[in-house]
Amino acid sequence: MNLEAVVPLVVVSMMIIVGTEISRAPLMASLRMPGALLGGTLAQWLLLPLLVAASPDGALSNTYCSVGRLHVAFSVALTAVLGFVALAAMPLLLAAIGPAALGVEAVGVPIAEVGLRLLLFLLLPFGIGMTLRHFFPAALERHFRAIHAAGLSLLALLLALVFLNQRHAVLDLFWDSAQLTATFTGLALLAGWLSGSALRLNPTDRAVLAVEFGVRNVGIAPVLALTTFRQQEFAAFGALFVLLQAPLLLTVLLARERLNA
Repeated sequence: MNLEAVVPLVVVSMMIIVGTEISRAPLMASLRMPGALLGGTLAQWLLLPLLVAASPDGALSNTYCSVGRLHVAFSVALTAVLGFVALAAMPLLLAAIGPAALGVEAVGVPIAEVGLRLLLFLLLPFGIGMTLRHFFPAALERHFRAIHAAGLSLLALLLALVFLNQRHAVLDLFWDSAQLTATFTGLALLAGWLSGSALRLNPTDRAVLAVEFGVRNVGIAPVLALTTFRQQEFAAFGALFVLLQAPLLLTVLLARERLNA
């Protein structure tokens, strides 16, 4: 199967669905928290590795926050803000430090191409989904569960495609990926929580910031890996990261909810 053709289509569909789940009113309310949004963005740049901080937040963070009964609108606003920041910052950082960090030649990091792919596969379909939500709110609300299930099904399809195509790389990378994922997730959650404390956010919003620190975009990583850098093992690692991180984050969030109850 040609992953370079299939994966972008799946990712675009996922991002459109994510956009349809975003209501304008709560999003605008969260945008009235400029201190928290700006502080949360700057904190990621200060405390996370540069390439990680420059990559867009994952839409899965909104799902995790929903499961944990957190402030979903604040999570959505952070995801949107960091997506726009990534559009400008990620191509420049990849060109500056990508050759050393990713093991590719400097000429293999086309700034314009990376920026265009972020726009086409991340921000544009997200905006299309929000536009559909604006014009057809009642219809989308009626079918919310089905749309949400479709989004999760596309995510499962994306992971399955990568795992099937890169099954040997997945086996080779599994234990190293498990250790790296657990270490990064734990440190990112701690950094996000402490940043929220420094910003004097309430406990719920601190938890949102912790989740946003840890979750990266599951779709854009394989798209760039397959279409721009032609490094399929990067796609395998990204898929493993999502699969391994999910139970860790869900366990933490459910434990937090139980303690609060």
